[in-house]
Amino acid sequence: MELQIHQERPRELRWFHASSMLFGDWGTSRLYVLGLALFYSGSASLYHVVAMCLLMTAVAWAYTIVCRCFQDGGGVYSAARQVNRRVAVIGAMLLFASYVITAAISAVAAFRYLNFSVDQAPMAAIVAILLIGGINFVGPKSAGRFATIIAGATLIVTVILAGLCLPYLQNGMTQVQPLSRPFTETWTSFVHIILALSGVEAIANMTGVMVQPVGKTSKKAIWPVLGEVVLFNVLFAIAMLALPNLALSEPLAQKVAEGGALTEAEAAYRDTILNVMALEYTTPWFAKIASFVFAMLLLSAVNTAIAGMISVQFVMAQDNEMPPAFLRLNAFGVPWIALASACGVCCVVLLFAGEVDKLGHLYAIGVVGAIAVNLVSTYFNKEIDVHRVERWGLAVLAVFLIIVEITIIVTQWAADVFVIVVLGGGYLLRLGMAKAPAVKKHIPKISESVGKLFEPPEIPTTAPLDFANTKSFDPILGKILVATRHNPDLLRFAAEEARARNSNLIVLLVRDLNLTYGPHKTKGFKPEDDPEAVRVFALAAELAREHKVPFMPIYCVAESIGEMITDFAATYGADYVILGVTKRGAVFRALRGDVINEVATHLPPETKLLIHA
Repeated sequence: MELQIHQERPRELRWFHASSMLFGDWGTSRLYVLGLALFYSGSASLYHVVAMCLLMTAVAWAYTIVCRCFQDGGGVYSAARQVNRRVAVIGAMLLFASYVITAAISAVAAFRYLNFSVDQAPMAAIVAILLIGGINFVGPKSAGRFATIIAGATLIVTVILAGLCLPYLQNGMTQVQPLSRPFTETWTSFVHIILALSGVEAIANMTGVMVQPVGKTSKKAIWPVLGEVVLFNVLFAIAMLALPNLALSEPLAQKVAEGGALTEAEAAYRDTILNVMALEYTTPWFAKIASFVFAMLLLSAVNTAIAGMISVQFVMAQDNEMPPAFLRLNAFGVPWIALASACGVCCVVLLFAGEVDKLGHLYAIGVVGAIAVNLVSTYFNKEIDVHRVERWGLAVLAVFLIIVEITIIVTQWAADVFVIVVLGGGYLLRLGMAKAPAVKKHIPKISESVGKLFEPPEIPTTAPLDFANTKSFDPILGKILVATRHNPDLLRFAAEEARARNSNLIVLLVRDLNLTYGPHKTKGFKPEDDPEAVRVFALAAELAREHKVPFMPIYCVAESIGEMITDFAATYGADYVILGVTKRGAVFRALRGDVINEVATHLPPETKLLIHA
């Protein structure tokens, strides 16, 4: 009997779902980018916002090409890996750095919109990140649905707010001042708000689970979101200049540089500009609703960023660029070490840089670097189908982004330190993989526990997956499918039912993998390396021999247990599906969903469901 192994992730992400997730990143940036534009450029901020929108449009065009050419997910890492493995590692680490600051700045901005003070917001953000990490530890199934609901609510609030701002646009245009500062100062101010590009890498990460054709799906996901972001960014940039109490004789950043302290109102302009406009142009109750919705969107962006960090580490670990420990899944299918490192790094950053402008200084170096690496790799990859005009367009855009990256490196020492720490930490982990076996024998007391993080999981020494002398699957007989991970009584009951009904025994073990992004095909998971699978299939084979029933073992890696059970039940035409009752509590079922209820809802009508308590 041959073990069936299924490790392909279904391509079920449609363009409107991808748009919703992209909006959660791109649409979120205006909540703090517009305030930063005002902070750095004052009454000339409109010019920088327009320039930023033009750059976003160019980058969006470039990523329609990237998504078309790299359809298996992975973003910058997958694109760069086809050109140079070391460059791919650098690109992935820059992307990780971008996600770190995305999570940190989104969390801080969320609590600023909830009316926390500048001093209170960083600690509240740390608590929120740890709570979101705790929720992600059990891999909540409703996170995507929550993000879609919040994105929809945000769009409604944004449209209403924009409509109420329209009467003030003419006055706002009269307040626009020309760019009078030296070019170097003007250019540096523009670079400070270029972090609005954040989020575009998310669409390249999603291609591994997009419906085919990926090129068409990604275009339909990118352009509507870009149109919304550009339109409302420009509209709000004009409206904020019409605020009656706004008197900027000089940019607020210059005041801070000269040693001055921001007043509470000035800090609100910088951190929560849309809330300021809502208070001025609408009613107090609508402003409260808008602030709450914006805060929820920002916290949703924190969750998305954490998922992105997990995926980056997981994909690199699959390619042996990170320690195998980052592949280890907890009981809920979550790479828990990758999750812990993602949340831990975010919290450490917040301890050192807790204000929106300081986090902004750290932001752009990661996102601009990752995008530049992706575009340069796509340009130099001669194996992909890119037209000559497209290829040169990518080159021009990449050169511009490299100039931006150099500007950040020259002018922002804090960003340099941050990215050096991230890159250095990543390369130390890679070095640990190479050196751990040699070092372990010299410091056994320390390395006994730590060294295991750099080693692959132990493989059973016996031959547990031995299906000799079991009857082969007989398609003429009935089929009983049992899905379990660690319930011997359930397996025994299923074997007895198969004998009593003269049916095949199909044993399905779903290793759930809660990974938002990542490759289309999951590598590195083998049933013989999975101790749980070894125990289940060994016992199932023994029971099949004992009860003399035809036997088929199936090992599957997927995100949804319920979907896989119903899928295999329909594929093999199962007469009965047998499931066990979970012993986990109501909170767990609320976060993860009820598998039995999901299976019962979607099971084919001709298949009966048996519940074993």
